[in-house]
This record gives sequence, C-alpha cells and structure tokens, in this order.
Amino acid sequence: MRTSHKIIAAAALVGLAVAGGAAFTGTGLASTTAATQFVGGTVSQTVTGATLTGVTYGFTDDSNTAVDEITLVLEGANGRVPDVTINSTSSSPLLAVCTAVSAPGATVPNTSTCTMPAGTTSVTGLTGIDITVA
Repeated sequence: MRTSHKIIAAAALVGLAVAGGAAFTGTGLASTTAATQFVGGTVSQTVTGATLTGVTYGFTDDSNTAVDEITLVLEGANGRVPDVTINSTSSSPLLAVCTAVSAPGATVPNTSTCTMPAGTTSVTGLTGIDITVA
C-alpha cells in the first residue's frame, strides 16, 4: 500500500471517530425536562371516532407524576365532547370531564381540555387513556 493511500485511510478513520464521538455527545439528550413533558414509562392511548394528533399532560407536581389535566388535539371532532377514561395504577378507571372540541378557526383549534372528575385532584401511575368521540 502506498504512503498516500495510508494517509488517506488514516484521515478517513480519524474522521469517522470524530463523527461517531459527536453522535454520542450531541444535543438532544438532557437530564432535565420541561414542566409539560411526561417523563418515564408508557401511556397508551386508544381513540374511537376521531383522529388524535396531539396530547399534552398537565401536572400538579414538579416531578411530573401527578396528572391533573389532559389536552387533546382531535381532527374530525369539532363541537363534540370526547369521553375520556383515565387508567392508572393508583385508582380504578376515571371518567374525565372534557370540553367540546374547538373549531378549526379557533385560537387553539381542534382542542379539548379534560380535567379530573369531582373529588379527584390528580392521578399518579397513569397507564393509559381511552378516548371516544360519538
């Protein structure tokens, strides 16, 4: 192998090492999260009668474990009130109290906000939500 080929091969290996190192140290991973982000575990969502395009959870605590509000973005459900069942490890299934889905021209379009039923301030151990739009 000629010296020029060895130099090119060595430069290529150095370039790969630098690129690989950047992949492991790049931005995008952090140990802190925004207050509106659900951290840890999995929450399953089943939807009937509309298309769920977004869901955001509101929390009552700084550790983001006690959910008190769920904001849904639903396509094809304008003006209708979704039925949302909240499933968790801390209680039996709860039926949330939801607002009607806002119209496409609203300030926050296609959105419904759901809160905990009377007598419940928040739920921990959220495992899933079942959404039905009649």
